[in-house]
Amino acid sequence: MSKPNYSLTALQTFSVVTKELNFSKAAEVLNISPSAVSHQMKLLESQLGMSLFHRKSKGVTLTNTAKQLAEQVNKGFELIDFGVDAATQTESVQRLVLAVVPSLLDGWLVPRLNDFYDCFPNVELQLIAADKLVDFNQRHIHGHLHFGHGQHTDLECIFMAHEYVYPVCAPNYNGQVNALSNFLAYQGGAEDAPSNMSWEMWFKSQKLDMPKQLNYRRFSHVSHTLTAAKCGQGIALGWHYITSDLLHDKALVKLPFKAVQLPFSYHLVMPKDSAQRSLMRNLTHWLKSQFARSQLVSQK
Repeated sequence: MSKPNYSLTALQTFSVVTKELNFSKAAEVLNISPSAVSHQMKLLESQLGMSLFHRKSKGVTLTNTAKQLAEQVNKGFELIDFGVDAATQTESVQRLVLAVVPSLLDGWLVPRLNDFYDCFPNVELQLIAADKLVDFNQRHIHGHLHFGHGQHTDLECIFMAHEYVYPVCAPNYNGQVNALSNFLAYQGGAEDAPSNMSWEMWFKSQKLDMPKQLNYRRFSHVSHTLTAAKCGQGIALGWHYITSDLLHDKALVKLPFKAVQLPFSYHLVMPKDSAQRSLMRNLTHWLKSQFARSQLVSQK
């Protein structure tokens, strides 16, 4: 018995709709009319013999079956895109997609990319900022430089470095850790989940009495607090690797307190088949060398 013919166009439209959850927005992405999107989705539902959406006044939600289908369809189209890219690139060029914790990407990895390109001139690198560990089944990403516990079933997790925090501020800031200071805080859980080091926890780790009232200035990510500290707006808890370049450039100074190791660490997480590629082995070696170099510089 031959398999039924499903419309590839309808499946491609379905893939976009699952990401936009709105027919009109999907139509803009595809450069077609909303009615054409609606027609394609009705065609696909007819071909599959099932409902894919809960239609609402301001968009749609996916049925449970549609969610399962979307996972496979989206991955399939990403594989097609990668295949086309590979076919149209020169044989010497290799494409590498790496997800990275946002603050580490901004404050540590980007400044080191010139060295990466010198070492790997034939690698086309695409970097994606991602707090939570990416779903490798839904997105064609080769690896994630992630901050976490490093224990993930069916994934390769290679330890890179422990992370530490210590208070930092601009050279012209008063540098006093007291009730008169502005304490720059980031949203715990965005990048570090249970490993969050709040100011309350920091005071406890230093065996210091915390002032009854702290003047907080809050941000979503660690890098934001460091930018604010660099601008003389208060004291931040600087993550060792993200802060090291700013300390080296004297944009920030470290206050005289003991560094506190965080429970989580940096790991390169990737599917086991990706880990076997020579390109990923080379990336692993390069990242380890960069972490080691940062550690030596920051400890001087």
